[in-house]
Amino acid sequence: MSTPTLAAQSPVLTCLATLALARPDLPAAYLTVSAHSTRQVSVQLDGPAAVEAWREALGAAPDAVVADWIGGRPSLEFTATAYGIKFEVYATYTPATTTAGEAA
Repeated sequence: MSTPTLAAQSPVLTCLATLALARPDLPAAYLTVSAHSTRQVSVQLDGPAAVEAWREALGAAPDAVVADWIGGRPSLEFTATAYGIKFEVYATYTPATTTAGEAA
């Protein structure tokens, strides 16, 4: 078995660079690219609005977004394939709360 190289990751890196140029307004993300899954990227975002922006940019259907829990915190997650790359997108967040007497 050969040693993985950066060149093997070039499809996902090229895709991310292209996406950054085409959608400079897209919220920044914590991106994880693996040497073992060279056509996949994990995209961690700051909150629900960022998840929605990425969903639209990647052309995923609204019903692709799933509400779940990660580490005891609510999360929004979706998986999409765009430009030949599998994107696993998610964000954990703290839900908004209302104080007694405030409108919900």
